[in-house]
Parts: sequence; structure tokens; C-alpha cells
Amino acid sequence: MTEDGKGVSNGPASSEMAPQEDGTKVPLTNDDPEVKFTSSNNPPNGDAKIDIGAAPTFSGLSKEELMKYADDPFWVRLRWFLFILFWGIWLLMLVAAIVIIIQTPRCAAKETLDWVQESAMVQYDIDNPVDTNNNGLDDAPEDLIQMAKDLGVKTVYLEELINPLDFTKINPTYNVSDINKILDKASQAGLHVVTDFVPNVVDARNPWYTNVNTSEYFKPGTRQLDYTNPDLLTELAGLVSGTWYGVGVKGFLMPTATGTDEELMKNASITLNEKLKAGGGAVVYGETDVSTKLDSANVYKQFLMEQVDENDWAYFKYNPKTSESTMDPDMVHLVTLSLFMVRGTPILDGFNKEYFEKNKLFIKSLSDFRGKESVQVGNITFADTAEDVIGYARVEKGTPGYAVAVNMNSAPTTVNFTSIEGVPGKGENELKLMANETFLQADLGASQLDSVPLDGYEGIVVQFVPNF
Repeated sequence: MTEDGKGVSNGPASSEMAPQEDGTKVPLTNDDPEVKFTSSNNPPNGDAKIDIGAAPTFSGLSKEELMKYADDPFWVRLRWFLFILFWGIWLLMLVAAIVIIIQTPRCAAKETLDWVQESAMVQYDIDNPVDTNNNGLDDAPEDLIQMAKDLGVKTVYLEELINPLDFTKINPTYNVSDINKILDKASQAGLHVVTDFVPNVVDARNPWYTNVNTSEYFKPGTRQLDYTNPDLLTELAGLVSGTWYGVGVKGFLMPTATGTDEELMKNASITLNEKLKAGGGAVVYGETDVSTKLDSANVYKQFLMEQVDENDWAYFKYNPKTSESTMDPDMVHLVTLSLFMVRGTPILDGFNKEYFEKNKLFIKSLSDFRGKESVQVGNITFADTAEDVIGYARVEKGTPGYAVAVNMNSAPTTVNFTSIEGVPGKGENELKLMANETFLQADLGASQLDSVPLDGYEGIVVQFVPNF
């Protein structure tokens, strides 16, 4: 052992080691990295600087050395084993994926609505046109298109276009030139046109009745059409597709029957829709005049609950302007709100200029809600409420749901929606209809869905995220 001037041991000395001060390189061994000692004068404190050279790198086996193992039986067998193992596992995973795909239950096809169901309908009275574009001109086609746009609807209803004396012609109560212009403009604007279907009881002057070859279309001894006759249904389908498609009319409202004829008419509409499906036509059965169901809030509520059966689609003909003469205007608006959000299609009529200007923003807002998936195809479940309070929820998995409540009483109330499957504890208020016939859609806050408060003659729409 040697010691430096400070008494620190530096290990065994080599016979070839040179004095530290001369700065020469001193190899320690043939295999070790070189170590270089140099004196330092900056700063001039006598310290030594030590530089250690890089260690030799490991280069592994050479190509010649590796090739010795290329044909070695052990390594050949190992390579083949790993090759077969890889592809075996890959094939097994492929088979497992196919089995999982085949055995996994298919998702139910997303329900979609026919065009005649998607949008609310608005009736346009050509005899009493509404100057919706405010230009002071008698231009019914432009007014109709503007009305549909302002109300957010895509379907217009023109009453009794079919001539009862000849089903292939336009009703003589209309000016043929004017009605053709309207139909042409509506088609260009992408609007659907709906009218009334042929009447159940045919006029005695109609060729179908006077022609002996078509006598089988009627019930014996009557002028009433026999909808059990397949030839009649084929003739009607040909009439619609051959005559009325050509002028731009593809939707038809069948007259409502009673008793045993009701089921016959419903079945006939199903058969006709199958025949007209390829051309996009639709024959609607089940239209109800809501004005006959407004004797009281409870009568209307019961009617609504019966009409929104999940297996049927309801059509609600409603004249809000006329209803104002028989009931409180606040009630009229609540009926409009409730009809737009249930499973069914409102058919609004009776608009004049004043009513249109006053309510177009409100109806446009309701039309926007009808575009929501849960309102179109979601389940509807009614909440347990007082007789004159209506509350229900529209719920569809994977999309926001809506809780709707209207209070048809002057006294405040609350509605609990949380007993309905999928309804959470809280939601965001989207629309509030006030007792003074005004509505709000901004900065409405949130509601606890187990106790949604409503003042007298007030309605509300609350959006929520279903908790399935």
C-alpha cells in the first residue's frame, strides 16, 4: 500500500506507474480502460483531474459463430415449434372472434318513423289565406311555404282535394290553376302534401257507383265501399299512385269508422300502405278530433292516455284558435304542448294572421323537440298525478329523455317522475309555458324530478340523461 501526501491509500502500485505530477498515461492492465491524471492550475489549488477512457464494447457472436447453430437440430425444432405455436394461437383467436360474433344477440334495428309521422301537420286554408310573408300580395304558394318554415313543419294538409264525383280530378271547390301552383311550389320546397282520402259513402253520380263493372266495390244495396274486397284495395292503390302521386300528393287521411267497420278500415289502411310503400305513399287511419275531448282536463287526460298505446300511432286534429272560444286560452296552449310531445302526430288547423304571428315561435320550439329521438320513438310512460295534471316521460336508451308536465288547474302542484323507469333524480329545464301564454327557453335552471313544481296553468319540459 502507498499513501499520498495527505495520507490517503491509493491501492497497490504498478511497477510501470509513473509519478502523478508528470501527466503521463499509465496503463493499469491490458484489458482495463485507460486512466489519465493531469494537474490542474485553474483554479490553482493543486487538485488532480482524472480522465477514464471508454471501456471496450461487447460485439456478441460473429456471423460465422451464429451459423454453427443454424442447422443444429435443437434450434431447428425450436424454431418450428414457435412458428407453429404463433399461427395456432392466431387461428384460435380468429375462430373465437367468429364464434363470439355469431352467438352475440343482434342489436334491435333502430326504430324509424314514416314521413307522415315525423312532423306535425299544418292545414292551409286556401279560401282564407294567411299573409305569412308580410308582402301584402295574394300569393298563396309562397305564404304556405313560409308558414311551414316558420312553424318548423314539413307536412301540409290541404282539405278534400279529391273530387267526390270523380276521384281522378281535383275538387271543383278549388281553382285548379291555383292548387297546381301550390302543389308545385310545395314539392320544390321539399314539403309533403296530405289530403282526405276518398269518402266511405260514394256520391250517387260517381262513375264507380254508376258503372256496373265496379258494383262489387260496394256493400250490397248501399253506396258504402266494401274494404274487405281485395279488388277495391287494388283499385284504390292504383288511383293514388297513378293519379295523385303525379300532382305531388302522397298522404291521405282515411275517414274514421265506428263499430265493426273500424277494424275493417284499419286493416284496409295496412294493406294499402303495403301497396304504396315503394312509391312513398301513406294512407293514415285513426285521426281524432281533439275538440271533442276537451270537456274537462280529466276527460282530455284520459283520452290522451288511451290514444298513445305503444302499438298504434295517433293522429290529433286540433284547432287551437277555435278552442279559445270554448276554453281558457292558457288551457289551449297546454293542450298544444302536450300533443306535440306524445306518441302521435298533431294536425293543426284554424290559423289566422293574428294567431300565427303570436304563436309561431312557440310552435316552432315544439317542432324542434319532435326532432329528438326519444320524442320520436322513445317509450312514453305517464306519471301518477292529480286528475287535472298531466305528466309523462319520453325515454330512449342512449339519448336524452324528456319529462313533460302541464297543470290544467289554477292551484300550484308538483309532479314526481322518478317512479318511471330510466328517469333520474335531476334534469335541466328546456321550456316553460307560463300562465300568461308566454313561454321561456333560456336560463331556466334545473328541476328535481321527484318534485317538479308547477304554478297554475303552467307547463314544463325537462331534459334528463336516462339512468339505465
